[in-house]
Amino acid sequence: MRVLHGSVAGWTGAVLMALGLSAGCGGDSDDQQGSGQEATGAGGGASGAGGGATGATSGADGTTSSSGATSGAGGATSSSGATSGAGGATSSSGATSGAGGATSSAGAGGGGDQESPGFSVRGRFLYDRCGEKVLLRGINEMVVWLSSGPDGLPEFAEIAKTGANAVRIVWLATESSAGLDQAITNALAQKLIPIVELHDATGKWDLLPSLVDYWTRADVVAVIKKHEQSLLVNIGNEVGDQVDNAAWEAGYKQAITRMRGAGITVPLVIDASKWGQNIDQLQAVGPALVKHDPNILLSVHMWWTDGSGATITKELQESVALNLPLMVGEFAQHAVYECGKHPFDYKTLLAKSVELEVGWLAWSWGAVKNSDCQSDGPFDMTTNGTFAGLTGWGREVAMTDPNSIQNTSVRPRSIETGSCR
Repeated sequence: MRVLHGSVAGWTGAVLMALGLSAGCGGDSDDQQGSGQEATGAGGGASGAGGGATGATSGADGTTSSSGATSGAGGATSSSGATSGAGGATSSSGATSGAGGATSSAGAGGGGDQESPGFSVRGRFLYDRCGEKVLLRGINEMVVWLSSGPDGLPEFAEIAKTGANAVRIVWLATESSAGLDQAITNALAQKLIPIVELHDATGKWDLLPSLVDYWTRADVVAVIKKHEQSLLVNIGNEVGDQVDNAAWEAGYKQAITRMRGAGITVPLVIDASKWGQNIDQLQAVGPALVKHDPNILLSVHMWWTDGSGATITKELQESVALNLPLMVGEFAQHAVYECGKHPFDYKTLLAKSVELEVGWLAWSWGAVKNSDCQSDGPFDMTTNGTFAGLTGWGREVAMTDPNSIQNTSVRPRSIETGSCR
């Protein structure tokens, strides 16, 4: 998800619409830089599930840019998954864990045999260090732009009241490692699995290596190692617009290898290209990345102009059939492009995610306001960043739907108590 200055977004939208293009999500903080969307639809032509019209994003100086994108279905190959049994789980690398024992995962250095002392991905599922399967049920928050400072307080405590088991923390490579440590520590204090993502390269494929430069800094690696029992790292938010399959595969293989070489063993979350939406590419290239390093999750952001239940069901089922370690990293009640004209059937997503055991994170809590679609269904789950302020679609996703966070989220014992027993 991207955040644009309200005034810039309005000007950009007028220009882009005149060109037949679209502008996306907005916020009102003067230093917000964010996560871009493009219009997508399921179907043929210029738009398909996971690709589509255009997206606009803002830089640190508030300027915006846009580019067109088309999607095409790519062929996909399946990746065999590991199985789990009572008392233990078998990892992709063949290592096992039992009740009370440490979990393991392959993937260090790209397909290596280094064990992870924390979470690990086996087949298409995420497990904690005690071998407990974890289905993510969480919320995004633009922590780095909180007016009170990027420590997540008191927002993490408010998010935790929903029963969420995870929070995706929007972060920037300009922030200090000490600040990162504090944000992660505060999330864990609220029994939330921290998923930290870098926002600096949203929509900008050429900036992927700069994100890895941040993650592999000695001081940042030290923070990751400190929290590696309980942490996931999302390499970059929606990196790239139009990126062909070969380049996307090569770029992320190099990123993974560099991060593993720096000693980072935690699961790495990889967003789709086309502003996070290109599930066709995840399905086509994902198996090769999993073979390179099984300890990864593939994240799609469902900002599709065709957000029908049929499309959501189809794409989830196809991904499960491929045994992809898929998660839904962002969604709301409609698309960014033309907002309410393109509703997103989030109730189907919630139901199918239970049926198919797929994790998800809603966008976004709302302590930092989204400026997009403010007059046509804002993305904020809350009116003021508090649990009491939950409203509309946010309240349904968090509380009242039969498949809401409150009704389906389970916090792993290792996060709840710090122990495997």
